[in-house]
Amino acid sequence: MARLALPIQRGMEVVKQKVQEFWDKIQQWVDQPGDAQELRNKSEQWASAVANPVGDIAGDVALPNLDANVEWTGRAAEAYKAIVPAQADGLTGVKDLALQIRNSLNSLANALDAFYMAMGIAVGVFVVGAIGAVAAACTVVGTPAAIAAIATAASVSIGLITTTIMSMNTFLDVIEVEQTALKQKIHDVGKTWSRSDRDLSDGSVSDGDGSDWRVNQ
Repeated sequence: MARLALPIQRGMEVVKQKVQEFWDKIQQWVDQPGDAQELRNKSEQWASAVANPVGDIAGDVALPNLDANVEWTGRAAEAYKAIVPAQADGLTGVKDLALQIRNSLNSLANALDAFYMAMGIAVGVFVVGAIGAVAAACTVVGTPAAIAAIATAASVSIGLITTTIMSMNTFLDVIEVEQTALKQKIHDVGKTWSRSDRDLSDGSVSDGDGSDWRVNQ
């Protein structure tokens, strides 16, 4: 008995350290679990509230669909016709941008699901090892083997968790770069929107100068 006491005591210290390291590794997961479903909800809002309506508007303002194309003539009318295609393209670009944001959020949600699964496997490995260790520890003779088993399970789980966290962090770096680029594209939308340098509100029907808008007879 005395010969077993010291190895068991040392083994328990190792197990204590390994178990503490194991819990430290998953603490961030516990504190910041994330919400894959909420990410998917937000991604669908980008599609339903932004991409689809803007896409519809882009179709409505296409030059062949505008009455102004056939009902009006004059300098303002021509200037208006000139900028409409670029504005329709701009709206299509906004739609595409919204869909890119949706896809980015979905990718993040999928990565979060994969992260949960991998963390669950790591915890499962530890639990299975712990259960086996408890069974082995039913006798004093089996205690050293039980200690080794639980220490091994903790080490394997820590390795899995470390790999999982590193993979997730790498993916998050990619997503951050992607979303930074998307943020810049959103910022640039206002700068690239096509405008006319003519006063499109100056109608010759009301001011009589005959140079801007005229009803096409």
